[in-house]
Amino acid sequence: MKAILTLGIFLASAFMPNPSLNPGATNPTVTQSNIHKTICVSGYTAKVRPKSSYTTNLKIQQLASGFAVNGDMAPGDYEEDHLISLELGGAPSDPKNLWPEPYFGKQGDRIKDRIENKLHSLVCSGKISLRVAQSEIAKDWVTAYITNIGPIPSASPDSGQGSQTTPSPASKLDPKFATCKAANSAGYGPYFRLVNPEYFWYRDSNNDGKVC
Repeated sequence: MKAILTLGIFLASAFMPNPSLNPGATNPTVTQSNIHKTICVSGYTAKVRPKSSYTTNLKIQQLASGFAVNGDMAPGDYEEDHLISLELGGAPSDPKNLWPEPYFGKQGDRIKDRIENKLHSLVCSGKISLRVAQSEIAKDWVTAYITNIGPIPSASPDSGQGSQTTPSPASKLDPKFATCKAANSAGYGPYFRLVNPEYFWYRDSNNDGKVC
């Protein structure tokens, strides 16, 4: 965008789990036919959630093996999160479904939780199937958020306070170019994963949350 949105360093480096390491995994005991006896029953997730000692140890191992963002090895800066959430029938203890998700800003604002809750509501109300919800959250939870809720909230790394950004409506999106080089030549970009819808038009070759 010609008027570039200013983002915190944290947001620019935010990332999704590596799909080759964390593609997501589902709980085989949860099916479309039994959702109203499992995930749609209050208290279900507490019954299947793994012990914190397990997830903490896994988090530390994963951070040491290359999951750390910008070299940040502090376990307290991450939530060991289920890619496919428990409330969507995600596998509770499978490492393929768990990764150290950076907290969003100093307040630890769990943005991904909001789309998890939204998809859970849609599944339990019969508006979408369990399989569709699981696929959306596993493939790209940011796109799922934008599609089902709206703009991703951002946070200033200095103040630690959440603030709602307002991306342009579809009619005011920047023009789409064949390459980032072409976009830059016309005076557009950069675009960031957690803010600009245009981000998804281009290839993020180094997966740093920024294109163009």
